Amino acid sequence: MTPSLPRLIAKGESATLELKRSTGELRQAMQTVCAFANGQGGRVIIGVKPSGELVGQQVSEQTFHEIAAQRDRFEPPIEFEVESVAVAPGRSALVLTVAGARDSVPFTFDGRAFERLGNTTRKMAQERYETLLLE
Repeated sequence: MTPSLPRLIAKGESATLELKRSTGELRQAMQTVCAFANGQGGRVIIGVKPSGELVGQQVSEQTFHEIAAQRDRFEPPIEFEVESVAVAPGRSALVLTVAGARDSVPFTFDGRAFERLGNTTRKMAQERYETLLLE
């Protein structure tokens, strides 16, 4: 179970927390899941305004299908938890939780490896990627 969302969100984005407005930003959210998997793990919370206000969004079966389709774009496959948390009538926040790297195999999303630097997700440098592959 996810700790209190308002408490998590109040801390702001960090090396292990990313906030997204809606599933309109699902691609970027998945890039961050990839970065978390290549690092120390973390959570992406979908349904938070840039101001930090927890607003949620309408979550349907289609939303979960879209997330499932994104899972197929990871190599090797990444296991992450998807939790829907009601925040208002008809609106929920989605919490994607992924564990950190257990070995040196880098994960990729859409053929690219990502890493987390502070509160920013970025493409992993080719040199670092190759080093991890060789380990």
